[in-house]
Amino acid sequence: MRTLTAFCRRIRPGGNPLVRTSDRIETALTLAVIVAGLLAIPFAAAMGSESYADRMTQAAEQAADRRPVTAVLRVDAPPVAIRLDGVPIEGKSRVPARWIDGDVVREEPVDAVNGSVAGQEVKIWLDSRGDVVPAPVTRDDAARNGIGVGVGVWLGCAALLAVMFLIARSVLARRRDDAWSREWRRVADDWTSA
Repeated sequence: MRTLTAFCRRIRPGGNPLVRTSDRIETALTLAVIVAGLLAIPFAAAMGSESYADRMTQAAEQAADRRPVTAVLRVDAPPVAIRLDGVPIEGKSRVPARWIDGDVVREEPVDAVNGSVAGQEVKIWLDSRGDVVPAPVTRDDAARNGIGVGVGVWLGCAALLAVMFLIARSVLARRRDDAWSREWRRVADDWTSA
C-alpha cells in the first residue's frame, strides 16, 4: 500500500515539491510500458490464433492427402547412442524398408528409431502419389505452434518495450546527473565566494 501511495505521489503533478520533472516522466514511462505490455496481449493472442488456424487448415489438407502404411525394416537401424552419463540418446536414422502400396511392393529408406531391428514394423505415411512423406500435422501440433507464436510475439513486444524503457531511463538519469553536477558547481561557487 505504501508503494502505491508513493507511486501516486510521484505521478500527481504538484503532489510533492521534491519530485523532479524527470521523476514524473520516468513514472509516466513506467505506466506507459505497463499499459503497452498489457495491450500487446490481445495482439499476440490474435497472431497465435491466426497461426493455429493456418496450421489446422494445413492439417486438414494433409489428412485428406496422406495415408498410413506399415513398412517392414530390411536391415537393423544403427544402435542407440549413449551419453557419457549412461543416458540413451533418442534418434532416428534412414533405414531400407519394404511395404505394399495397393498391389505394388515398394522398397526405399524410411525413418526408423535407432535400435530397431530387421523385420520390425514401422508406420510411414504416403501421399496421393505413393511417395513417403512426413506424418500429417495434428491438432496438438497446431495448438503448440499457435501458443508458441502467441507467446513469442508477446515476449518480443515486451523485450522491445523494455529496451525502449531502459534507453529512456538512461537518458533521464544522465540528465539528472548533469543537473546535479550543475547544482553542485553553483553551490561550490557560493561557498568559496563567501
